[in-house]
Amino acid sequence: MNRIETRVASARRRLMAGTFGRALCYSLFTALIIATIALAAPAVWVMDIDAANWAYSWIGGTVLAAVIGAAAYTFATAPSQESVAAEVDHRFGLRERLSSSLSLDKDEQDTDFGAALMADAEKRAEQLEVADRFALKPSKLSWLPLSLVPILAIVFFLVDPISQSVASSTSKTDQAEVDQVKKVASQLKKRIQQQKRNADAKGLKEAKELFEKMEADLNKIASQKNMSRKEAMIAMNDLKKELEERRSQLGSSESMRKAMSQMKGLESGPGDKVAKSIEKGEFGKAKDIVKNLANKMRDGKLSKKEKEQLKKQVDQMKKQMQAAVKKHEQQKQDLQKKIEQARNEGRGADAAKMQQQLNQMQQRDGQMQQMQKMADAMNQAQQAMKNGKSAEAADALEQMADQLGEMQQEMSELEDLQSTLDELSQSKNQMRCKNCGGAGCQQCQGNGQFGMGNGEGQGNGLGRGNGSGDRPEEEGDTNTYETQVRGNVKKGKAIIAGFADGPNKKGVSREELKALVEGAMAEDAKALDNENLPRTEQEHATDYFNQLREGR
Repeated sequence: MNRIETRVASARRRLMAGTFGRALCYSLFTALIIATIALAAPAVWVMDIDAANWAYSWIGGTVLAAVIGAAAYTFATAPSQESVAAEVDHRFGLRERLSSSLSLDKDEQDTDFGAALMADAEKRAEQLEVADRFALKPSKLSWLPLSLVPILAIVFFLVDPISQSVASSTSKTDQAEVDQVKKVASQLKKRIQQQKRNADAKGLKEAKELFEKMEADLNKIASQKNMSRKEAMIAMNDLKKELEERRSQLGSSESMRKAMSQMKGLESGPGDKVAKSIEKGEFGKAKDIVKNLANKMRDGKLSKKEKEQLKKQVDQMKKQMQAAVKKHEQQKQDLQKKIEQARNEGRGADAAKMQQQLNQMQQRDGQMQQMQKMADAMNQAQQAMKNGKSAEAADALEQMADQLGEMQQEMSELEDLQSTLDELSQSKNQMRCKNCGGAGCQQCQGNGQFGMGNGEGQGNGLGRGNGSGDRPEEEGDTNTYETQVRGNVKKGKAIIAGFADGPNKKGVSREELKALVEGAMAEDAKALDNENLPRTEQEHATDYFNQLREGR
């Protein structure tokens, strides 16, 4: 081997060594990741192994595999002699002398040109220090596998394999909890499906879409294999929040009936039954009656006297509805002023209570808008009847009937939402119940299907406990309710009890200090206003403290 081949071979070995070093860094990094995962696996899954042999085998095996893989890659990608000679020419600036001399065959070397080229190449090769331009030195890439060594050491020394007894008991407990969650979710899904069918039959499109979404969410809960009770309760609280948001948009069925219970003191006439139906909250029945009146008005079946009576009744109902809407808005404005005054005076608790009242009143805004639309339709009907335009009056009455139909749909949707909220609360109780495992029992559902208490009851459907028979019905006043009004206690008058003799002495004025202290207390109270948690957050907090008490 001449000097040219010797220098090229030396450069080739150095290039292959550099390739091996880089490949070893990547392969060792991958090997240490695999070894770390393998050492941590016994802490997650139960394995019948010797922990020490398992660790040493994986560490040694992965490192050996990394070295073999790096060596195989190095030899598979080793450069040829010609490419190395060209690289030497490039790094030393030899203008392809070495690569050209190596490319000559024996006949070409015997020519004058070949001999001169070989002599010049050997002379240049003799002067080369390959180690200078093909140096082997560590690079930043070597830190890649070293960065995993501390993690591997922590897993090796600190992670203990899980025992068979602990794993079996944990698995048993978790599986029982998962089965209970699945059972309750499946039962609730069937009830939601029934609610969806009822909403579809009533034409409640938005309620049907809401129940479809709830059904899909419950299906996810029932189909998951490892959902814990806590995760399921959070998911069900989200469902409850959606229901309550929709209910808040519609208001409440009781407040709707109360808002429409102003139809009193009307003169007698064809609209008597309409006013009574609206007063009782029977909007569907009122819709049918108004439709019938519209048809009679259009067909000319109402006498002149009946038209006059109906015109007066429509005017009275219109005025009562407008007065109710105006009163509602005025009450909101007055309450907002009281809230601002309480906050300025530092009465945070009173402001919070009044804010709750305002929120409840705002939930009735949608119903007030419905009443305003009905009042507008009544105004149109009354003006048309006044001008003798029966067809326009009939159209206005039909608009009023449509409004009543929408209110009946909202009433039905509110009742369905309330029923679904009750079923959701019952399902949450079943999910927490340790007595029945989610199947449903007296402890989580109450004693009896609808009632509470214990005892046989007394009389025909009366008394405490599970009675039998129908209760006697009596029509009562549902437009009023009892409430507690706090007295407005103020400071009493100053009374002179007597006079003290002697000269006046200059002392410390405490009134100014008292005013400063009271002002500071008011500012503190204003800064520490208490806000009541929403119902969903209250339940989250209650569940959290219950789990703390149980030691979970």
